[in-house]
Amino acid sequence: MRVVGYVRESADPGDARPAFEQHEHIRRFCTTRGDHLVSVCQDARQPGHALGRDGYRSLLGVIASGGADAVVVSGLDALASDLVVQEILLWDLRTRSIRVMSTDDTEADALSEDPGPMRQFVRDVLIRVAEHAQWLSPPPIPRPPGGADIVVELLASEPTPDATTPR
Repeated sequence: MRVVGYVRESADPGDARPAFEQHEHIRRFCTTRGDHLVSVCQDARQPGHALGRDGYRSLLGVIASGGADAVVVSGLDALASDLVVQEILLWDLRTRSIRVMSTDDTEADALSEDPGPMRQFVRDVLIRVAEHAQWLSPPPIPRPPGGADIVVELLASEPTPDATTPR
């Protein structure tokens, strides 16, 4: 399986594992399973800058290019420290048909179909929001056969004299 790793350091330097440690957990996890680690995308702290999501955007680029079948993290806290944000990112990846794995065996339940009441509640809300957005979106514009576009140009007409128009 082609796998892309995602590493994110905590915004608080004393909070979590450094990026190098997360990267090593991902590398060993893939080696043990026989998966092909195609890349590791990383969001790391830089002095004077807020912790962004450029690494996550890179991960989405790898996925969009068809370069990965799954994403592996060293723990769900690499996605976010907040459970709701974790579920939003997991939902986003699943809607892209990407399997998400964690090197932390204790998180298997959180990634399963039966994740516990709080995670299930968040998933249900996300599904309802997606259904609502789909319901509100306009219907697709029908395309002519062959996918060609049709251009219609409206031209102003010259007024025509009639019996009611004074001459």
